[in-house]
Amino acid sequence: MGLSIDNKKNFRIHSERRNYEIKSTINPDDFKIIKQIGFGSFGRIYKTLNIINNQKYVLKVMHNNKNNILYMQDKVRLIMDFENRTKCKGLIKIFGDACIKKGNQYFYYEVLELADRDWEQEILIRQNNLKYYSENELIYIMSQLVKSLSLLQKNHITHRDIKLQNILLLNNQYKICDFGEARKLSQRGVIIQPVRGSELFMSPIQFFGLEKKMDYIQHNTYKSDVFSLGMCILFAANLNHECLYDIRELTNMKEIKRIVTSYLRRRYSIKFINLLLILLEYEENNRPDFISLEEI
Repeated sequence: MGLSIDNKKNFRIHSERRNYEIKSTINPDDFKIIKQIGFGSFGRIYKTLNIINNQKYVLKVMHNNKNNILYMQDKVRLIMDFENRTKCKGLIKIFGDACIKKGNQYFYYEVLELADRDWEQEILIRQNNLKYYSENELIYIMSQLVKSLSLLQKNHITHRDIKLQNILLLNNQYKICDFGEARKLSQRGVIIQPVRGSELFMSPIQFFGLEKKMDYIQHNTYKSDVFSLGMCILFAANLNHECLYDIRELTNMKEIKRIVTSYLRRRYSIKFINLLLILLEYEENNRPDFISLEEI
């Protein structure tokens, strides 16, 4: 990755090679790597210790060409501005970023709040112990996430990739992270775009667009994220993905309702199941966005 680390796992970035062409709000030298906790095509994710305040953070280190780095920074700055203006507690806090040019490559650093685990990891722990969520627990989780996503919508921001790995737990608070697909849109949120999201969790109009190999689809991104959240709740309620696969290719809402009810009726009330089915409504026009869902 072009990043030299000494035996103490501290960053060593030689001053003569430092070139901050993009305004930076952190100094990467202040962060000592504890361990790597993730990776992807964008770069790597580390658990780190800030040597100035002795606090632990997450550090994302990404490398790419300048245009892609600027694109990523636009997403980060969009969410940083939102967090600072609204004081929203339902998103993983972004503390700052920096960009360094080395040769022809740009390295982008993003410092975030350190969470306990992601929601998928939490569900797997419960799965191993056969500890199902209570109805009240799921409503509590849903309420937290809908409140945060509704506030994003009121500020014209759409996430576009809601899934279990992008929801983190910190002190019993469920927080949204990874805004790499986020966009600034109107509150209505209708857009024509290439398919975005994770296949198992994406909305029907996205999923069938992907199956048909359509280059572009028109959909309401907020309502697509509502469906994705519904699939996350359904996964959590069952502690597995079987029901998600069973309804993934269905287009008839009565059949979807029959299958979802058959999975959930032993542990959850009809009232809760009907609430979840509002999120899982097949027809986009009949599905609420987050602002309407918050009122429900």
